[in-house]
Amino acid sequence: MLGAAVLVGLVWGAATSGLQTVLPGSLAGLANAVGPWVAPAFLVGAWSRRWWVAALAGILVCFGEVAGYYAISALRGFGVNPAMVVLWAVSGVVGGPVLGVAGWCWRRVGSLRWAALGAALLGGVFLAEGAVGYGIYLRYTADAVLFCTLGLLLVVVLGATAPAAKAASAPVRGVRAAAAWLLLVLPLGAAGEVLLHLATS
Repeated sequence: MLGAAVLVGLVWGAATSGLQTVLPGSLAGLANAVGPWVAPAFLVGAWSRRWWVAALAGILVCFGEVAGYYAISALRGFGVNPAMVVLWAVSGVVGGPVLGVAGWCWRRVGSLRWAALGAALLGGVFLAEGAVGYGIYLRYTADAVLFCTLGLLLVVVLGATAPAAKAASAPVRGVRAAAAWLLLVLPLGAAGEVLLHLATS
């Protein structure tokens, strides 16, 4: 699993470097944003059997993404800023295990309440990035709408399809539980967006 996590990170990091110049319009933001960057950590965490493996796998995915992204960017002739490499690596140490464990909770935990937290965490990243990062700071309306829409879809779909929700035959309750967690997740995500803006400005 850990080897696969590194590979997933390398591939996705390399892919985002190229996709930034290929995707049209607001879709280009999908290759240059935190939400899509941490989504692989969630997926790898969901396939991990133990929470601590999910946390470690999440970090390794993010490290792989940093390495893959900057390696391909350098090969394409773009300069590599060591400070930005360090910033994103440190961000991976924070976000990687959180989203890795979120994926593990969503798939492995029997309690619908805690499984829904996993759904809210991934969806909340997209919502916070759309509202704060793209909406408030960058004022990219189309990107903000896209990311907020994706965030809501993730909350609904993941909340309804969590194994705990399926086991209880309660997809609606899963969505409600995930939505309730947003009351905690969104303020934390917004704070993270503010810190990230300060660090990169």
